[in-house]
Amino acid sequence: MELRQLQYFCSVVQAGSFTKAAEQEGIAQPSLSQQIQRLERTLGTVLFVRLGRSVQLTHAGTVFYPYARDILNQAKRATTQIRQLETEIRGPLRVGVIPTVLPYLVAPNLHEFSAQYPEVEVILEEALTEQLTENLKACELDLIIVSLPLKGAELLRDPLVLVTAKSHKFVSLPVGANRDLSGERLLLLKEGHCFREDMLTACRRSQAEMAPAFESDHFGSIFPLVAAGAGVSIAPLMAAYHAHGCSIVSLARPQFRRVGFARLKSGAHFKPLTAFTKWLRTVAADANRPANSPPTDSPDRACDSAV
Repeated sequence: MELRQLQYFCSVVQAGSFTKAAEQEGIAQPSLSQQIQRLERTLGTVLFVRLGRSVQLTHAGTVFYPYARDILNQAKRATTQIRQLETEIRGPLRVGVIPTVLPYLVAPNLHEFSAQYPEVEVILEEALTEQLTENLKACELDLIIVSLPLKGAELLRDPLVLVTAKSHKFVSLPVGANRDLSGERLLLLKEGHCFREDMLTACRRSQAEMAPAFESDHFGSIFPLVAAGAGVSIAPLMAAYHAHGCSIVSLARPQFRRVGFARLKSGAHFKPLTAFTKWLRTVAADANRPANSPPTDSPDRACDSAV
């Protein structure tokens, strides 16, 4: 069953004859008749009684007519909505974000995007990189924000820092003093989190043998334990700023994680996606400003930061 067959069927009903309907549709009358016959074969019933130059609906045709008309109206409305999506910034936008970025970069700033584009419904999904990548490939998401390397565009480079309790010995060490991480109890993310490898890499670069003492899916569970003195953690700076009651300490060897995004190729002309991408780059640029750089060995640093 094709939309054009339904269109021709409704035209015949409204015109009262095949000839007039063909004239209105701008096609030859035999072609229109063939399309109606194909529709009847698909439905397995006769829709019209031919009465010379006029036609009359059969009982089946009478039942079918309002459904055909509704289908055509729905198709027209759908087409209008799709065209509006290409010309207006409105509609649903599906965004996937990893847990180490969503609470610290996207969520705190999303109200700005919503205020600027109130007709866009941002539908967020939080998951690990592997799952988000699969969902993007399956066209279940329009855009994902993840840690690189990944085939995508870089947004920012987020410094890694050491997060400790305020009473930790590292906090009072003078500038340039050696901070040996060996023997420290490490609180880290669970297997599957791409940032977990960044944490372990930072330990290896410090030539430290650290004993994992606790694993979690969120820094929201790790930071309170760090504040209570249960251990230390290595975190991206954007997350460390939310480590209330903790101190932020520079790593001996600077290390960064790269955060970027990938989006559907088919969304190139999707206005909400274009607007969100532009907004996202602005937010990332703000996060990269000097005020958000790693601690600079200054005891006066705000946000409970120290070295």
